[in-house]
Amino acid sequence: MKLTDKALSWDKVQNSHRLMLLIVLALGLLNFFWGEKMPAGGGLGWDGVNYAQMVRNLNSMISGGQLSSYYAQRILPSTIVRVMLLFARLPMSNQNIIRAFELYNLTLLMGACWAWMRVANKFSLSLAGRWIGFSGIFVNFAISKHAFYYPVLTDVTAIFIAMLLLLFYVERKIFALFFTTVIGAFCWPVVSVCGAFLLVFMGTELPRSAVAPASSTFKVKSLAISRLVRLSGLVVLTLSIIGYIVLVMLGPWSEHACNVPTLMTKAMSPRTLTCNKLLTGLERLFTALPSLFGLLVALAMLVGSGSFVQATLASLRKARLPLMVMAIAAVLIPFYMVKAISNPGITNVSSLLHLIKLAILPPEGKFLLPIVTLGVYWGPLVLLLILYWEAFCIEARKLGPGIVAIIGISLTLSLVGEPRFMTVGWPFLVLGIVLALEASSTKASFKYVLAALTVLYAQFWMKLNLAPWLSPDYEELLTFPKQVYFMHLGLWMSWWAYCLQLVVLILSAIWLRKTVLGVGVSGNKCQGRNVVPREVEP
Repeated sequence: MKLTDKALSWDKVQNSHRLMLLIVLALGLLNFFWGEKMPAGGGLGWDGVNYAQMVRNLNSMISGGQLSSYYAQRILPSTIVRVMLLFARLPMSNQNIIRAFELYNLTLLMGACWAWMRVANKFSLSLAGRWIGFSGIFVNFAISKHAFYYPVLTDVTAIFIAMLLLLFYVERKIFALFFTTVIGAFCWPVVSVCGAFLLVFMGTELPRSAVAPASSTFKVKSLAISRLVRLSGLVVLTLSIIGYIVLVMLGPWSEHACNVPTLMTKAMSPRTLTCNKLLTGLERLFTALPSLFGLLVALAMLVGSGSFVQATLASLRKARLPLMVMAIAAVLIPFYMVKAISNPGITNVSSLLHLIKLAILPPEGKFLLPIVTLGVYWGPLVLLLILYWEAFCIEARKLGPGIVAIIGISLTLSLVGEPRFMTVGWPFLVLGIVLALEASSTKASFKYVLAALTVLYAQFWMKLNLAPWLSPDYEELLTFPKQVYFMHLGLWMSWWAYCLQLVVLILSAIWLRKTVLGVGVSGNKCQGRNVVPREVEP
């Protein structure tokens, strides 16, 4: 009885972390034996078909020049699963590959949970902070549902690598951080850049003037700026919606304006196609403007002031030569290894130009789609980040320019509307918001509201395969039953799913806001916490 109470108790730090491990293990085993699986690709999914092919024929794909650089940068999970199946002497069938990925992912999630315990100990987080961080990282749709529903992906490896990057950075383990960066670059390409930033700024301590203003009038100025930003955001959103509606109304007579009688002909002239393409592009651009404005404001608040930029440049000039060399090597080693094993003649399925286009020209009419899909995919801590963004930015700057750079990269990638792009940056965002909450005040009901919203958004309890999927796998993504899954992914979110989830997010944000008593934006409550984290006291 005492052993059970010890394992299932959450009123003490060590007992709580044991319970966290048990929760991750329980979710994994439940999904392993009784969970749903992605119907597409025979259970492998879309990209999963390619990863399964790499598991089966990795050597021949490399020697035969059948590997593109896109998949060469994601070779690590398939390589490990291939070794697992070869070691177990199991046939490389779809079912065995899926099962091997599930066991591999579950092991990594247990390891990531252990890493969170180490990070929490390093910052001496309160018991509530530890649970908030755990729920933010592990109890969301991305990890507690999607990771097991669609296991043949690199996402779980990426979240594990991100947790190790964070852990080794705060523990100042330089060589561990370097090797993790190089290895992790073969599951998620942005890892090499993120690790390089952490290496360059390892041990950097910025002056308080660069982290948080010390002026006694800061709160007044901050309040005025916040009101101006909110007003500007509302104006941008309103004008964007009006502009979009006007362009939509132009649609029916735009063909007449181009003097082309398309109603009498089956084919459109080049001039008509150009007009329609221009109008559609403008509609999508108006849709993107509020998100672009929000990103610029978020990045400006993240940097904070010119003092932060000056202090960062000064620390960069003083960076130790070995760290600079390791940072450069962390980027170049994966780059040349990918170049050596991949075939440049094979077209990649994605590119930087394609991502920029998606960010600037998103699906038309779905305003603030990145926020909607991030909230649905990663859970209510996204809403807390919005509510506490100013306090969060101060905590991020305390952690150093390397983490600020990772957050900036993650925010920019999130603008694409694909929430999975936030994966590597998510643990850093979670740690920042937990530290902000540690220095803030909330009502007693806050923990109950957050717990309820966490379970609601995680959807591990929800059945996704409500009806059989019809072939082909790449069509009818915006309609039932496929939309039950794709409503969590912004680029393929239907209108009804977008509207419903937008309303739920707004109501959730209002509910959370009512439980917040005060936000420690000045950092006064956390002046005693060092910029460099300390070990937990025994």
